[in-house]
Amino acid sequence: MGKLDGVTTLNLDKKRKYQLNLNAMINFEEETGKSLINMSEGDELTIPELRALIWVGLNEFEDISLEEVGKLIHPGNMAQIEAKIMEVYGETMPEQEKNTGEAEGKNKNRSAG
Repeated sequence: MGKLDGVTTLNLDKKRKYQLNLNAMINFEEETGKSLINMSEGDELTIPELRALIWVGLNEFEDISLEEVGKLIHPGNMAQIEAKIMEVYGETMPEQEKNTGEAEGKNKNRSAG
């Protein structure tokens, strides 16, 4: 599995595989009402959203509940786990094109009037 497959290992109570794939993205959206694809740089996750994001990726490899995931995360490992899954997120999500207000390739050199 390569870099863009979104698989990593999280060190929790034991080493657990984590993958952010389409099923995980759908499960996150169903759980939180937020779309991972539409998130922008700088958007911050709430604690429940972070737990959901961890859960959806772990759940791809083993049957684990949202509450069980919550028991694995604590202030001592939260920042490290969040950084790891956000790295996976950054590697797997398509880059969003910046909306400049113009359609790409059309009317770029045309003056108004």
